[in-house]
Amino acid sequence: MDARWTLVTFCAAAYLIGSLPLGYWVTRWRRLGLDIRGYGSGNVGTANIYRHAGFALAAVIGPLQFIQGLLPVLLARYVGNVTGAGLVVVGILAVVGNGWSLFLHFDGGRGVAVSTGAVAGLNPIALAVLLVCFAAGALRGRIAEGVIAGFIVLPLAGVVLAVVPLRAGWAFPVGMVVILLLILARRLEGVVGDVNHFGKDQHVVLDRVLHDRRPGRPLVGHRTDP
Repeated sequence: MDARWTLVTFCAAAYLIGSLPLGYWVTRWRRLGLDIRGYGSGNVGTANIYRHAGFALAAVIGPLQFIQGLLPVLLARYVGNVTGAGLVVVGILAVVGNGWSLFLHFDGGRGVAVSTGAVAGLNPIALAVLLVCFAAGALRGRIAEGVIAGFIVLPLAGVVLAVVPLRAGWAFPVGMVVILLLILARRLEGVVGDVNHFGKDQHVVLDRVLHDRRPGRPLVGHRTDP
């Protein structure tokens, strides 16, 4: 198969794999039809599932979403012989699928676990940098801040990896910038409506970016936003 069509095939597969809303499906199945989108942050990811469906489900969903980012990259690398920038694009498409799922009317999760899996497949050293930031945030009781800090640091780490003897290539830091922007886009989804409804308070935007909190969406309980 022509290399370009090989890349297109694996990009499409990455989007479809990332698009599978496993958190939504498994929660509805195991919790008698519970729609996790109506609770807490409204997110279909691990943290919201943990708060409203329990640790056991979250412990399953988290690794599965990680694999949704990791698997497309590994398949493209070892089955499709995709390399360099093409491999980075495959990882990005998995994140796009998670955030804008074909199965949830192009809505979805925050993309954090899937992005982490994609980074693991692209560069294990970058994964270590990301995990250190996650751990630092968790130790301070501010995991959402640790997550966004990790994805902010990641493009800088990618630049270092591109110039040291590892020579990861410039496509990697550029791809990490794209993933950061995708995560920010998910955290800021609907922010204009929030500002219009709850007032033009700068804390509305800061809470979204730093803490992944939306007004009218308490961490635990039913959503109260319109």
